Amino acid sequence: MTDQPELNSDEQVPAEKAEPIINLPPAVWGLIAVLVVVHLGLWVAGSNTQLIAQAYLAFDTRRFEVIVRPDLPFQAYWTMLTYALLHADAFHLGSNCLWLAIFSKPVATWMGWWRYLTIFWVSVIAGAVAGLAVHWGETVILIGASAGVSGILGAAIPIMYGGDNYSPGVPVGIMSRFRPLTFKQLLTNKRALSFTAIWLGLTMLTATSQYMTGTAFLEERVIAWESHLGGFFVGLIAFYLLDSKRV
Repeated sequence: MTDQPELNSDEQVPAEKAEPIINLPPAVWGLIAVLVVVHLGLWVAGSNTQLIAQAYLAFDTRRFEVIVRPDLPFQAYWTMLTYALLHADAFHLGSNCLWLAIFSKPVATWMGWWRYLTIFWVSVIAGAVAGLAVHWGETVILIGASAGVSGILGAAIPIMYGGDNYSPGVPVGIMSRFRPLTFKQLLTNKRALSFTAIWLGLTMLTATSQYMTGTAFLEERVIAWESHLGGFFVGLIAFYLLDSKRV
């Protein structure tokens, strides 16, 4: 029988590190955690606290025509951000978190955490502005994070479809060789345009059927398609404005 070599007690065999089932950058986990904690906190606190949160945090177009709270004159402006923290129910929250997880990784990995979060929150503001522009003079209350999710999706498209766009002569390494589509390339890339067309079609479908969920009108529980579109296009533009790796 062949003797097995003895291992020196000082030698350690490195164990293979298992990859996480869901491997997301910390900024993405942090953003999802904030949305979940806020929703759970309001759920535990009860209906009275939920009504107070809606009064102070939901985006209400009436605040731009009349001062609802004279002691809080800037409330209309901070709600252009805070409405994204509120969700109607667990399905509303879960849907937004799922789409955020799906499309965030390429954006957060390529752009870095602060640019990723900037794109999200600028898109949230764009969703509020779009809702205000379309519904000026009406009573509309917006809640939900999917204007920001739509912005992340818009920013992800040039990255997702730039997989074959490599720079020759650059050292091997996915982040050093890889280049997202330029805006000109995006306009001529059939796969990117097809994906965008499908998403726009689904967005318009949700406006009437609630096939999916996202930023919603609180009263009617219908999808705010205009906020989705505003977030999407601003997120796409913000990607090109903030991308420091362009050549």
